[in-house]
Amino acid sequence: MPRKTPSAPTVAKAAKAAAGTPRRAPAKRAYLSRDRRRQTLLEVAAGIVEQEGWAALTMSALAERGGTSRQLVYLHFPNLEELLAATARMIFMDTMRETQASLMAHPRDLVAAVKAAEAVSLDLNPGRGDALWQLLAGTAAASPELDKIRRQLRSMIVNVWAEPLGMALKVSATDARAYAWMLVMAFWGLRQLIRDQKIPRQHGIELYGDLVRRFLATP
Repeated sequence: MPRKTPSAPTVAKAAKAAAGTPRRAPAKRAYLSRDRRRQTLLEVAAGIVEQEGWAALTMSALAERGGTSRQLVYLHFPNLEELLAATARMIFMDTMRETQASLMAHPRDLVAAVKAAEAVSLDLNPGRGDALWQLLAGTAAASPELDKIRRQLRSMIVNVWAEPLGMALKVSATDARAYAWMLVMAFWGLRQLIRDQKIPRQHGIELYGDLVRRFLATP
């Protein structure tokens, strides 16, 4: 008996079975815009600083922790100085914006404004708080760029508090700026006492509030 020639549908089924189930193409990485990629790298850089300190932030460390190449890191930050500066600004600006909001929420009550701003900084996670303190105190790292950033941040903080302090104390703009910086440094001293468990947080808040009230009291 002559063999039957397989029909076309049968041939198609056999070919499909022989080929097996095709493999799926590997998923592509989600595309990130240049700005988003830079922001992502900055978030990784901030994490390095908060966990290990400013000295741990290098181009190689950022590439490794960010799961990317050094070439990509250099594409966004031409050198370490620029990376340090951008990271410092990012860490600082969120706190700065909330501090300004605290002052705007209590335009006629400087004691209440200071208390609200105090809570913003005390509620920071310990690593970020330490990073900010190191920036303001000038102990972040031996970097000319970070020293420049420190002076800029100091000026921004002073500018926020100098005007209301000047009005409350009836002193010159120069003296108001000096007083503003002294109060800022007093706060960070308080924060370190709480951080080192020298005093309980609530007691520290009460002490700082009393200091501010005494400071603003007119004779």
